[in-house]
Amino acid sequence: MPTLKKDSFWLVCLTLAFSLILEAHGQVTRTLPAVTSSVVVVVGATLIDGTGAPPVPETTLVIKDGRILQIGRRGEVPIPAGAQIIEAEGKYLIPGLIDAHVHYNAPFLHRLYLAHGVTTVRDVGTSLERILTLREEIARGNILAPRLFATGPAINPRSVKAMGLSSAREMTLKLAEAGVDGIKVTGYNEEELKDILEVAHAHGLLVFGHTRLDPGALRAVQIGLDGIEHVTDVLEDCVEQNPPFPPDFDWSNRDHFFRYYYSQLHRSVNRTKLDQIIQLMVQNDVYLDPTLVNYNRGFVQRDTPELAADPAFRYMPKEYDRSNRYGHYGPEDRQQWEKTFALMQEATYKFFKAGGFLLMGTDSQAAAPDGALPGWSMHQELEFFVGAGLTPMEALQTATFNNAKVMNQEKDLGTLETGKYADLVILNGNPLEDIRQTKSIHLVIKDGLVLDPQKLLEEHLRHYGERGRP
Repeated sequence: MPTLKKDSFWLVCLTLAFSLILEAHGQVTRTLPAVTSSVVVVVGATLIDGTGAPPVPETTLVIKDGRILQIGRRGEVPIPAGAQIIEAEGKYLIPGLIDAHVHYNAPFLHRLYLAHGVTTVRDVGTSLERILTLREEIARGNILAPRLFATGPAINPRSVKAMGLSSAREMTLKLAEAGVDGIKVTGYNEEELKDILEVAHAHGLLVFGHTRLDPGALRAVQIGLDGIEHVTDVLEDCVEQNPPFPPDFDWSNRDHFFRYYYSQLHRSVNRTKLDQIIQLMVQNDVYLDPTLVNYNRGFVQRDTPELAADPAFRYMPKEYDRSNRYGHYGPEDRQQWEKTFALMQEATYKFFKAGGFLLMGTDSQAAAPDGALPGWSMHQELEFFVGAGLTPMEALQTATFNNAKVMNQEKDLGTLETGKYADLVILNGNPLEDIRQTKSIHLVIKDGLVLDPQKLLEEHLRHYGERGRP
């Protein structure tokens, strides 16, 4: 994978100035948890290090200055004097979860991700100055939040115009020089994609995003796209004949699009072409980030009592609620989506079994309730991957090592090994026996800071109130 470009000096200056503005408006949380020792030791847990190696019971893991200093069998690793000791007998250690597809578009998201063991995220669409400022503040330790990587705004004709630029090539160069961690694309023709790829790759950046119908997944892969976000983009390029549409069908109407087109993909997709595209993606080292949970919550579960009763909603401000954007769904709508969702899982597993490089992202953001929620949805995506056919170990590696690798961060993140950042989750149960155990979190450690998930959620409610009403 290409290496990532570092921040330029001017961005640091901008970051500090903008941080003061955010703080003045109450958007920066500068109170960090008290740290009594720079050394933290986790004793007695079973280690699942994320490399694919078998679990190791009764371990001792030593953290110093935010990194893993030593890992070994209990009793064989010396415990430094004055260390903060966490007794974890009967518990399980996994690497901190990484969400490879988020929209970090609200300040209340910080604690929600961390409380659910998501210690790193990749934002794929927030305004350039805002997201780079946030990235810098988090990196400096001024904000307690997940480690952040970012693309800035996605490249498409509207964003090019909004930034006052003349071409996709010019926008790619601007983003690269600003120090983004990758380039996301959502609208382009073949020549524009070639220009974007040329500039991005010259700066050591991957290009990924949507393919949609023009030029489509097949041509985008042939031209050199590095990754596809959303499994629906692959499936769309396998539709040879559209399903029957109602007389008033309007492609620009998002309710129509998801109700009458996307929900019918199970009827329209040519499996032979799907296999061909998957093989081409594998041959060209093009990753796939399916974002299954967003479709399931948004459409399969839409307008169900189970979704309405989700206790996570109490943490989501009502001002971000966009649940009416796709209209009301009845049983028939959901039945069609259940079949299409099964096809999405089938395509995900086919890609994985063919040797494809899978990522795990949720498309989570501040919007609620009909979509991927920050933190919670990462665990749901793990369940959907296992439901598709991956083993719990394979799903966990996708959510940790694979995501770190595609961000060019595998030397520091993604597995629990000596020298890496101390980002890890202590679980009460064995996720390899039941992937749902990833939701049973005892403690989260990020950069060596020990965090209690329940206290993080309580702090969130004290600060923002239930449904955003203090």
